[in-house]
Amino acid sequence: MRRRYGAGPRRLFPIPADDVDPSEAVLGRLGLQHWAVLGVLAEHGELTVDQITRLLFGSRSTAVRHLGVLVEAGLVRRYESVRGRSHLAHYHAGAAGLRALRRRLRQEGRPVPPKLGSETFGRPVVTEFFARLAAAPDGHLYRWRRHVDTALWLASHDIHGVRPQAYSIWIEHDVAVRFVLHIDDDSVTPLTHRAPPPPTRELAGYRTAPRGVPVAAILMITPTGLRERELHQGLATAPLPVTVASTTLRRCSRAASPADAIWNVAGAERGTLVRLAEIPHADQSNAATP
Repeated sequence: MRRRYGAGPRRLFPIPADDVDPSEAVLGRLGLQHWAVLGVLAEHGELTVDQITRLLFGSRSTAVRHLGVLVEAGLVRRYESVRGRSHLAHYHAGAAGLRALRRRLRQEGRPVPPKLGSETFGRPVVTEFFARLAAAPDGHLYRWRRHVDTALWLASHDIHGVRPQAYSIWIEHDVAVRFVLHIDDDSVTPLTHRAPPPPTRELAGYRTAPRGVPVAAILMITPTGLRERELHQGLATAPLPVTVASTTLRRCSRAASPADAIWNVAGAERGTLVRLAEIPHADQSNAATP
């Protein structure tokens, strides 16, 4: 259950409904950083203040101030969870904000991303992964692509039937790791109540890639350790022509960063974890033991 709030006691202008577009005067008050915040929310879905601070600003107060203006303009919606004790606030781009962003992109002659602002499977996990990896101090995240853009890019390499959530390049010192990210779904089919398929089924399309897989690694986040073991058992029986590394939601959330030694490389020595930058050439001499 969630409650919707305004930005605070000080109102710059009335908060319109989602079906009401702000006037040109209101949009004209927005600066480049306001549009940057709106773009990040449209691309990644619901974000917290801390996530937006890590991605765009050096201080939390600056992030709160920019979000407040967007909320007052009716471009961004603020929700506060009533579950638990934290009452953590989340922000997402409203319908009016998405319309305004599409118009601005077209006016600037820039492409509008496919399904901008649409909900996707695993988006909260992907958003947290992106925010924390982008803020990691040991390297640099380059050229992040969302799920639709990644699927289209893979299709141009004749890779079909896969459901990647993202693509990017992680650069750490003199190592660059090009990867695609998958989120394992272990939920029971809602209509037929069938058990979830094995984790390897989602990756089967990579096995038949006629021109090879254009990444150094496939990363998969599994909801449980059991699903991770099932993944590695399946890959041992039918390996892929590309390195596959996994981590669990628990291990990823407890680490300081997704770049840390949380990755279990398929086919490597059992019981060892490596850093993201070490995945393509997993070296047991610098691997960590879970």
